[in-house]
Amino acid sequence: MRSSNKVLAALLGTAFARPSPADSGDPIRILPYSWQYEITALEGPGCPDFNSMEAYSTRPTFGSNTVDGSEIYYWHFAYPHIHLTVDGDNTPEASIWCETTLKYVELTKTGAPPEVPGYRLRLHKNGTSMIADYGLDEGVEATWTFTYDTDGKGKITDTITVSGPRAPGTYTDISPSASPAGKTVQYPLPECGVGTIKYRTELTVKATKKGAKGTVASEGVERDGRAQFYGIQQGVSYDWERCAA
Repeated sequence: MRSSNKVLAALLGTAFARPSPADSGDPIRILPYSWQYEITALEGPGCPDFNSMEAYSTRPTFGSNTVDGSEIYYWHFAYPHIHLTVDGDNTPEASIWCETTLKYVELTKTGAPPEVPGYRLRLHKNGTSMIADYGLDEGVEATWTFTYDTDGKGKITDTITVSGPRAPGTYTDISPSASPAGKTVQYPLPECGVGTIKYRTELTVKATKKGAKGTVASEGVERDGRAQFYGIQQGVSYDWERCAA
């Protein structure tokens, strides 16, 4: 995925986006001129590298969108420290997690926040997606759990389950979370133009058969003479609604 997707713009812990113009005949797009995500906090064994200057630290990577009559956007965040290996004989179960806090800001053509924000971000338009590499024997199951905090109004939880047998080398596979048709819960941020998004990403891998083995990781890369992980990539979905004038 590293080579097949363009990063719209990414700095360490910060991501900016500028949408491309809609083609003639497309649905009317409801979105700000530009926007920014900044990672303001990380907690957990799956992201021990806040403010790290390493190339493959926890970071934003790329954005994408689809049109379904309105805009559905995803921004992807890479977690190079989230990877697990299990075997049915010695370590039949393992888990790892990270809690990420994002600061969202609407931007104008000048790159500054507008004096009067025009849009409210709505989190979780189309669930959560995950890009990872799975090497799972029969009898091994990997489960992703994504839990979004909704500012005291409850939580939104998504899950993705991948079962073996599954051969490694499938890093470009994108696994979406499953939601009942028409029942995806959406969370409008409390304020227009700005907001805080906090979510927990957890991976659990279990081997239920003796001798069965499994690994969940991301693309392996070499930098500065040592092996590293590029990072599994979690896609957080959202869109916008207009704010009252």
